[in-house]
This record gives sequence, structure tokens and C-alpha cells, in this order.
Amino acid sequence: MIICSLVVAMGISAKTSAARILREACKQAGIIGVSTHSFRRTALTQMSNAGIPLRVIQEISGHRNLEQLQRYLEVSDEQVLGAAASLAMLSPVGRSGVELGVDEKLEIDASIPNRDLG
Repeated sequence: MIICSLVVAMGISAKTSAARILREACKQAGIIGVSTHSFRRTALTQMSNAGIPLRVIQEISGHRNLEQLQRYLEVSDEQVLGAAASLAMLSPVGRSGVELGVDEKLEIDASIPNRDLG
């Protein structure tokens, strides 16, 4: 599967045997909506989520620049909330006035403009 992911991440053409094998396997499994492009996006996103540097992923995928690569990478709501929660943990409690209990979640309202809390 690792080799298959790398082949897909490198953007192998739909005319190749790898693409045909993928289509046939998905057809036999009854999976619809799968393409080498969706596998490529998934492989690149998984590499990014695994902490592989974007420049390394760019070299593997063949994107000309990081802007093109970043269009492929999917970001989940959980990742955004986790990043925001990490920032809240780094902030001294007295500065932000926010202290979360173990079972509490940080909710962020994107419609509120940024303001200086300190």
C-alpha cells in the first residue's frame, strides 16, 4: 500500500496500469467516487498529517510550488480546533482569562473580530 500511495502521490496518469488496477479493485468492492486523484489528495494529506515537511511532500508530488501543494491538503475541523486549543494552552491563564477544565472544549467563533486580550 505504501508503494501504491507513492505512485498515486506522484500523479501517475490514468492510462497507467496502477490506475486501471485501482478502478477495477474499487469496482469489485462496490466503491464509487474513487479516482487516482482522490487517492493522490489522500496520500498527500496523510503525509502532511504525519509531520512530513511540506517541501519533502512537494518533491514527491511534483508540485511546482507550495501554494499548489496546499490546495491538495485537506484540513479538518478537529485540526483547526486542536491548533486553537494548543494556543490557548500556551497562553498564561491571567492574560486570556480562559481556563478550561479537563472535559471542557474550546469553542471559537470566527465571526468575532480579533482583539487584543492583553
